[in-house]
Amino acid sequence: MIWHARDSIALVELIFYIPFALVSAFVCYHHGFSRSSGWIYTLILCIVRIIGGICQFVSHSSQSAGLLQTILLLDSVGLSPLLLATLGLISRFVDFINAALTPKFTVRHFRILQLVLLVGMILAIVGGSNVSVDANGTYQIPSASKIGVILYTVGFVGITLVFVLSVPQTSAVPSKERRVPIAITLALPFILVRLTYSMLSVFVHDHLFSVATGSVPVRTGMAVIEEFIVVAVYVILGLLVDKLDASTRGPIASRPWNARKRKMSQQATTNTVVDLEAQHLNSYPTAVSSPHPQSNGVAR
Repeated sequence: MIWHARDSIALVELIFYIPFALVSAFVCYHHGFSRSSGWIYTLILCIVRIIGGICQFVSHSSQSAGLLQTILLLDSVGLSPLLLATLGLISRFVDFINAALTPKFTVRHFRILQLVLLVGMILAIVGGSNVSVDANGTYQIPSASKIGVILYTVGFVGITLVFVLSVPQTSAVPSKERRVPIAITLALPFILVRLTYSMLSVFVHDHLFSVATGSVPVRTGMAVIEEFIVVAVYVILGLLVDKLDASTRGPIASRPWNARKRKMSQQATTNTVVDLEAQHLNSYPTAVSSPHPQSNGVAR
């Protein structure tokens, strides 16, 4: 078997992501596997990259178009976990701000951003699944992949806007939670570089930015290292901040996406309010009135 430069990247990814997948699973177990928490997406990215590294070594014994499609598919969905993890952490940050100050951003804003990113991820998956590979190994980027990257860009701009407008209110956040905006500040530039690489690989017809056959140093410098850094920053952050239970988790971080769950949550809130009001009324003594007025002994 001939050792290629891409094999070296795959080996380094396996060495990095296997232990980080275990740590990330522990962080998810500690904070919960909720999609809105953010850390579940770091675990997903670790698993995706482990599978991608294995596929790279399998490609030595199988040069099928299906395997190349799998490699392209796994690479195309790698950006969405970074963006969704960032959105989850920002929701935690904004919840603490909203608890102390007048809210600038609500659950609706975060639902819109998550919807944009999820649609982008779906289109990226569809595009990666429909890549047509020629006999010489070249391939055409489907329109779905291009639209998916555009939606990733829109989502990144929205995430950055929410974060930049929220950072000046960091003083309203508990001291230990101020590690969250620091981690996001460190991660955003690397996510921007990773997003730029995806845009170049999709829209620029240059061999340097080809996902499957492009320059290995370019891919390493604009995608691989960026993912390493962001995953490491977010996983370490998960080890440093406290778990939020139901009483401390805000409405954005605990937002229900299912309409039925949202209705049940609202009904539970209403029932709680009614019970509290009933307890409040029962704390007062009940006035008992006689059906007949007492006579004062004076005939009228």
